This record gives sequence, structure tokens and C-alpha cells, in this order.
Amino acid sequence: MDIVTVTILTAALFSAPPSDAPTGSLKIEHKKPKAKSTFEVVSYTPHEGDLIFYNDWNVAWLALFAYAGTGPPLHMGIVVRKQDGKLAVLEAGPDDTVWVKLLNIDRRLQQFDRDFKGTIHVRRCKKMVSAEESKALTKFAHAQDGKRYAIGRLLLQGTSLRSRGPVRELFLGRTVLDRDSWICSELAVAAGTVVKLFDPKVVHANVAYPRDLLDDVRYDLSATYHPAAVWQPAAIPR
Repeated sequence: MDIVTVTILTAALFSAPPSDAPTGSLKIEHKKPKAKSTFEVVSYTPHEGDLIFYNDWNVAWLALFAYAGTGPPLHMGIVVRKQDGKLAVLEAGPDDTVWVKLLNIDRRLQQFDRDFKGTIHVRRCKKMVSAEESKALTKFAHAQDGKRYAIGRLLLQGTSLRSRGPVRELFLGRTVLDRDSWICSELAVAAGTVVKLFDPKVVHANVAYPRDLLDDVRYDLSATYHPAAVWQPAAIPR
């Protein structure tokens, strides 16, 4: 092997993004007609586009969500790749803060499980994001990092001034890709729309709540996402 070949291989090795390591495991429910559900536990390796749902069972938030006509989970984010090649969760207002943040996915899941003892669900993305799409998603995520949480629009969800509603959303429902502030589910849908995980004619970011994206009742996402599974901190022994 000549020195030119060695140089090319070395450059390729060090320029390649780090491999995506498993973090914890997923408890997957297999529902069977007229029979008890069975469960399978598998190792979870995050991928771009995965949806992460959090529920700390906070009574006050549960009441507010119920008043707005929805329910848990209370928060969500989407998995993206940062500029350094590492995977992170893009979230608006994690842990009741008022900023958009890019959080290392392994540390984020472990931290939420440790501090809140809540429930985490994951909807794994079936689509493999292309290199070009990955760059677009990374660019979008970094452009949102540090923006504000949309507290005002969140409070409007419990009033007649919101965009959501059988008639209102026909005229007001939309997906905007550049906002000064975000609600968590709105940001996740916008990010997914950038890489065609959501059809903006069907899923409107400004009227979608986390619960709408957890299952396929309001929006059928089964072509793009696996059913939601419970995340657990313990990895599967090899």
C-alpha cells in the first residue's frame, strides 16, 4: 500500500462521523387480536428523525393539556445530527425551560429518567435520511438552537384564539420553518418537514400536539414511523 493510499484512507477515517452507539433499550408491544399483547425488548440505536416523547406526569400540566383537549405526553423532541456528527435531541423548552436546545441524546434520556422518573416513548423513523437531507436537518437544528419557547402561543391553546379546531385549522393550519419562538411539537414537525418526514399539507406544525404524533389516531404516520415504544435506561446484555 503506497503512501498516497494510506493518506486517503486515513483522511476518510478521521473525517467520517462517529458511529451511532446504542443508548438504553425499547420495550415494544406487539398487539394481537383476541389475545394478550406480547412484549419484546430490543437495544435502542437512535437515528435522525426519531421522535422522543417525555411525560413527567406533572399534575398542573396534565390539567392544562386536558383543558386544551389533549393529553400526555407533555413534551417531545426530534433526533438530529449536530455539526460535530453526534446525535442530539432538538427540543423547545426541555424541563420547563424557555429556550430551544440541542441536547446529547444519551445524556438527555438518562437525565430525564434520573431526575423525573417519568415515561419516555420513542417512535423510530423508518426512513433513512440521505446525506443531503441530513445536512439540511443539521442546518435547521443549529439555526433554531437558542431561540425562545413560545409561551404566549402555548397559553392560547386553551382559548378560542388558537389555530387548532375542525374548522379553524382548515384556514389557519400551517407549517412555518422559520420562527422566533417554538412550541415543542411545532418544532419537531417543522424539523421533520425539512427532510420530508411530514407532509405539510396533512400535518400542520402549529396545530399538532405531542399526543397527535405518538400514535396514528389523528395522523397516520405508520408509513414513516414505527409504533411508539417505551424507552428504558438499561441496555440489552450482549
